[in-house]
Amino acid sequence: MSFSPYLYFSFVFITIFSILEVTKNFKHSVLLKIQFIGLLTLASIVNLFLFIGHLSELELSIVRLLIDIMPMFVVNIALILYAYKIPSWVFIVEGVTALLGSVLVFIYATPNNTYFLHTDTFQFYAVASTTNVYLKIFRVLLLGGYFLFFSGFIIKTTFFEQQKNQFYTPLRFWTTLMILGFLLYIFENTLPIHVYTKGVYSTHILPVILVLGLLYRPHSINAPWYHYDLSDVNKVEISKDSFEVAFYTSHFYLKEKASIENLSVDLDSNKIIVTAFIKKNTGLGFADLINKSRVDYLVELLREGKHEEYTIEALAKMSGFGSRQTMYKAFAKFKKQSPTDFIDSLKH
Repeated sequence: MSFSPYLYFSFVFITIFSILEVTKNFKHSVLLKIQFIGLLTLASIVNLFLFIGHLSELELSIVRLLIDIMPMFVVNIALILYAYKIPSWVFIVEGVTALLGSVLVFIYATPNNTYFLHTDTFQFYAVASTTNVYLKIFRVLLLGGYFLFFSGFIIKTTFFEQQKNQFYTPLRFWTTLMILGFLLYIFENTLPIHVYTKGVYSTHILPVILVLGLLYRPHSINAPWYHYDLSDVNKVEISKDSFEVAFYTSHFYLKEKASIENLSVDLDSNKIIVTAFIKKNTGLGFADLINKSRVDYLVELLREGKHEEYTIEALAKMSGFGSRQTMYKAFAKFKKQSPTDFIDSLKH
């Protein structure tokens, strides 16, 4: 009696719960969340196929294609964490590659009468077991591309990049483990070692590594402010007094170039830490805090009767706004009325 079907079925359920966990507790950008969910979804579909047990050549080719596409999500995760974005051409290349693989599968992998059972040796993942020459070439090129990217990534982040901050080491360690998991998959299915391993790593071990890796991801990845930067951090903690002086006492919000980068320099810190501090202590994002502070400053000018000496455009400029329209929009957001209505209220 084989326990493999029960393992595959159990993994499908675990994956569903993992997707729900990522969806509920993951606070990062939608783009990174999509990569995690996509990775788990493909893994779940693959194991659902294997649970069925009786697979035709076409179904096996679909399974191979899905698991060969899964490393794309790892590539995207690495790009987001270390380059902070995915260039549009990467999405185009990935889309074309997935489409090409699908076309090749449905043209050259016919649903014949040859069936593979889950009780058989799992050599069908190997490139050598791919009977059609075009599908074999496609798989070799795709897995070879992954190998070059993953190898280059590990070498670059290990030997040519210095540690940037307190988040860098756990992120590098976690990403390297995820990459190594798929590198072992590539080795097992492109080298003759699948004859000895029987594909057990690809079918049993890799799914476990995948789920555990996503469930026990570094805490910094969950932070909604992570995507701002990973530049050097000189000071982790920011005191309320130092922020009060840098932002309010010195009227930082009135400066023309009141950016999060410049405020980070004034606080001798990093914009990750500054952004998190502002959110925690004010409940506002940086841009909203700037606009609210400017509106409050403008209100004080109006209370002092400055509108009788200066035009509204001049007062907007004095309050740090770049234009009258920007000032009106911010004023309406935080005071729920226009500056004109506020001036009228002062007369009563």
